[in-house]
Amino acid sequence: MDSFYSAAEAVVLDDNQLGGKAANLLWLTSHAYPVPEWWIVTADTMETMLQQDETASQLRAQLSADASAQDIEVIAGKICARIAQLPLPDALMEALASLEADIFWAVRSSCSDEDTSHASFAGQMDSFLFQRGQMQLADAIRQVMMSAWSTRAVAYRLQKGLSLRAIRCSVIIQKMVEGETSGVLFTAHPVTGSRQTMLISAAWGTGEGVVSGQCSTDEFTVPLHGDDFTQALSQKTTAVVFDKRGGSGTKEISLDEDKAAAASLTAQQVLALRALGADIAKQLRAPQDIEWTIKDNHIYLLQTRPITHLPKDHGCVNDTLICDNANIQESYCGITTPLTFSFARAAYATVYEQTLRLIGSSAKESDARKTITDNMLTLVRGRVYYNIQNWYRALLLLPSFNMNKTDMEAMMGLEEPVDIVQDKQLSRREKLLTLPAMINMAARLLYAQLTLETRVRTFLQHYGDVQAHVDRDNLHTLSPAQLIELLKYLDENLLTRWTAPIINDFYVARFNGKVQRVLKALWPQESARISGDLLVDDGNLISTEPTKRLLAMSIYARQRPQLAAMILNDNGTHLLPRLRQQDPRFYQQCIDYIALYGDRTMGELKLETLTLRQDPRFLFTILRNYLSAETLPKSQKGKLKAAAEDEVFARLLQQCGKRQLARFTRHLGKLRRAIHNRETMRFTRTKMFALYRDIYLQLGQQLALEGVLADARDIFWLTRDEIYQGKDGTAVQTGLKTLIAQRRAEYEHYKQQEEPANRFSLTQTLFQQQTLRPQSAATNGAELRGTGCYPGNVEAPVSLVFAPENASNLAGKILCTVRTDPGWAPLFPGLSGLIVERGSMLSHSAIIAREMGIPAIVGVPDITRRLQDGETVRMDGGSGLIVRLAEQKGEDA
Repeated sequence: MDSFYSAAEAVVLDDNQLGGKAANLLWLTSHAYPVPEWWIVTADTMETMLQQDETASQLRAQLSADASAQDIEVIAGKICARIAQLPLPDALMEALASLEADIFWAVRSSCSDEDTSHASFAGQMDSFLFQRGQMQLADAIRQVMMSAWSTRAVAYRLQKGLSLRAIRCSVIIQKMVEGETSGVLFTAHPVTGSRQTMLISAAWGTGEGVVSGQCSTDEFTVPLHGDDFTQALSQKTTAVVFDKRGGSGTKEISLDEDKAAAASLTAQQVLALRALGADIAKQLRAPQDIEWTIKDNHIYLLQTRPITHLPKDHGCVNDTLICDNANIQESYCGITTPLTFSFARAAYATVYEQTLRLIGSSAKESDARKTITDNMLTLVRGRVYYNIQNWYRALLLLPSFNMNKTDMEAMMGLEEPVDIVQDKQLSRREKLLTLPAMINMAARLLYAQLTLETRVRTFLQHYGDVQAHVDRDNLHTLSPAQLIELLKYLDENLLTRWTAPIINDFYVARFNGKVQRVLKALWPQESARISGDLLVDDGNLISTEPTKRLLAMSIYARQRPQLAAMILNDNGTHLLPRLRQQDPRFYQQCIDYIALYGDRTMGELKLETLTLRQDPRFLFTILRNYLSAETLPKSQKGKLKAAAEDEVFARLLQQCGKRQLARFTRHLGKLRRAIHNRETMRFTRTKMFALYRDIYLQLGQQLALEGVLADARDIFWLTRDEIYQGKDGTAVQTGLKTLIAQRRAEYEHYKQQEEPANRFSLTQTLFQQQTLRPQSAATNGAELRGTGCYPGNVEAPVSLVFAPENASNLAGKILCTVRTDPGWAPLFPGLSGLIVERGSMLSHSAIIAREMGIPAIVGVPDITRRLQDGETVRMDGGSGLIVRLAEQKGEDA
């Protein structure tokens, strides 16, 4: 009996002979689970039948992956028809005759790739219940073999990428149990994804009514532990039972009202099923889909198979990560490449660890802090976010958590504070024990702030020395290994000495908090307007220097009509060399501008950004905007600042006295100086990123010359660690072209998806499905409100700009965008107003707008979705109110 084996004999067969379902059934039987008696017709039986038949062999030879789906379906149908005509082996027919003639059997398929962790084939092939006698069983076996070639089974195979030329179908013959209740047990919940919760679907009669969907089922949700479970009972109007009149097979019958409404399982049966399921899943170490039936209160297991798909368990939220792009969207807007993110992440980790060391955090605790400092940023769908909890956890390492938390939230522009991380509540004894360390840390922090001006000067001088060490004009003469060593030199000499900007940021947060608390107490409704006026910088803020120079260049060109016409009418890539012939003096102005400010551009902290050094065309886009404007407005910032000072100082003197006035004046001065220092050091940061950019690009060029990369700019699709590992000999993948192509495709897909919300929560892992809460849809309403940054009432058309290089003819308009960075500043002159969806009082857009005297509002949720390009609005830069005039007219009507 080479083709027919009992369950006891089947232990000598391999999975290729048994098929997936029979292999699982054999495991249940071998482990003494309650399984009805069964036999197996091996896969070789069908294989031999097809091989020995010339017609079937020819048909199978025609199956090819290149064939169309329609041709495959036709060929499979012919094979199916051929099987119907083929006789079963004599030995098998004899074995079937030896089975008890008065016992009913179930006949099911068991293909070699069925009921596996990758493909269940659930419902794809036919089963035949209540079969008896040699002829019925033989016909059922043949029908099961045919179903392996059915249209639905072939389509399933094509969908799963399974071979059509290696279909091996065994057939299970199992003693039929006329179950009173039957169903399916999932040892992990298939809907919620909970691995701690089971789901039992049950109905009266045989399991065919459940798996086919013919009958309504009761649903029992059962926790892995405890005796409590929930049940959702359905009105089970029908059941599938043995067709006694027909003598074989099943039929659907109607149930009386009492049985239809009654629970199909008792509590004892539910818990017994759970126990069996939990034990099976535990031994197999995988969630299981188990078919069962119950007769005379005895449970029988008919089959088990791995669950092939589960959703993420959304109920498991123990480890939630809150992502917020707050003001980091100014630096890393939109899609960001792996190299930029990995570089920024490493920079944050190095800088913050050094800063914590500076203020007295123990070096011995460095490893314990790494989970914080190494993960200040997250990358989701190619976009950079703050890991907000880690920012708060870092603050816990400092004195005065609650005050620092409030000040940091104001500086970063967080719209929703996070309360997951709370200040540590120490006992009196614990406070005494930690007091010396806290005093030491507070003293160090105070000293760092008192010596800040010296630190800033040292920082700027040191950067100049390091930059001078790099011969940027001769990077092309270095080998890839030498370029990587140069990158590591910059890591050691720049990133590890970047504490001055961080200390200055603490300074900004601290004194901004002090100033804002006073203003909000005295002017609850107008504090934003007054603050904006007070924070205007008297000095030459580095962020506005590029704009001033461009304005001077536009005046020069305006005085020369032929030159102006050339700039206005030619936006080609060869305009710059043409200017060399047309006006050498203006050409030199352009070259000087690029040398000084060519790296100050949109996305300047993204290593992949094309700056003016690589593509000067945006320089002329800005000049065209200036030349298109009839006049450029003059700033009134000096008058507004003086008026604000008079107003604030007079009220403070009157209500709080000379001491409070002197204190406020001192804090305001420190805040202004810190903001000035911040802009200066951020420009240095821009130059540092440009230095790294040049080296990475040259490294990409060198690797492209050797054929390692397809293009020099492919370097941006690698991570910093991957590049260093190539030099250190620890890279786990050296075939970079395939890796880069995969990443490009993945990130291109991100571009097509809706941008994630500004804030969302991640649960479990990034590899799993996440709900990123897309930003709310646009809503109607005449009035919108944000944070006023610079006063002024403007009524003008809106220009929605999402890519600055596409901006044109902005003169007299209100520029409205999602986010800005310092590279946007040259677009500001000539604007009537500025509205930014994201940002705070201390963001670049707010600071630069104040410097240029442009009415500005930031932090207006969904503004770019609510406003239409070209529509006219009225904005009040002091109060933050925006009125849509068309909507207002509609409401008035």
